[in-house]
Amino acid sequence: MGNNGEFEEKFMNNKIRKTILEIIHNGGASHVASALSLVEILDTVFKNCEIIKIKNADIDRDRVILSKGHGTSALYATMFHYGLISNEELQTYFINGSVLSGHTSHHVPFVEHSTGALGHGLPVGVGMAIGLRSRNLNSKVYVIVGDGELHEGSNWEAIMFAGHEKLKNLVVLVDCNELSQVGRIEECCSIEPLESKFRSFNFEVFDIDGHDEKKIDQAIKKSTGMELPRAILCRTIKGKGISFMEGNNLWHYKSPQGEDYEKALSELS
Repeated sequence: MGNNGEFEEKFMNNKIRKTILEIIHNGGASHVASALSLVEILDTVFKNCEIIKIKNADIDRDRVILSKGHGTSALYATMFHYGLISNEELQTYFINGSVLSGHTSHHVPFVEHSTGALGHGLPVGVGMAIGLRSRNLNSKVYVIVGDGELHEGSNWEAIMFAGHEKLKNLVVLVDCNELSQVGRIEECCSIEPLESKFRSFNFEVFDIDGHDEKKIDQAIKKSTGMELPRAILCRTIKGKGISFMEGNNLWHYKSPQGEDYEKALSELS
């Protein structure tokens, strides 16, 4: 990617991050750090989808499921920048009576599945992939899970079955920001080595920088001839883009207000 492409990509990523900050600030919501680590992942996934098919609810559209539903402000901010949510609706995020609640909801148009109870998105995504294959459709199912979410056993049941079925239309992207709600993954309950775990379940695996869209895109598109489901381990930083939020698990719960909010915005300008 040339310098212009990299500049445009960073500009878009900053726009999405600013949008996340704004709607979380306005609604008094939390989970800002969890959302910020997702930006490049979600932006790249939507770049690989035909947005017009999502808008038209075509049967052969690609499906996107954010299983770590507490990061939903990132999903809604990205959908807004791709024309799937209006600005008027977006500004109601986390406000009483809004359909845009703090966890992802299928009541929002173009959202495939309600998530937030961790470990539910991937099993549903596996079912979607099987359904699309049964209709001979070439659509992909993208499921974004958190590394802390992989403590849920339902994920491993889904991974085992997806590998058994060789669901080549399934792409699992793991937001590996190394932090769960209570602390570091390796200290709470280590899930490494993730790469060999996924391979043992019959997945093709890519272990990459989760803030490099070019690498994420290559991992999605790379043709290897292996007829297997794909796992992309995206190594990310929780709170990415805001110096005082990066790697600081207090921002799993805190809402950016006052001077914190102004400083965060200034860092993205």
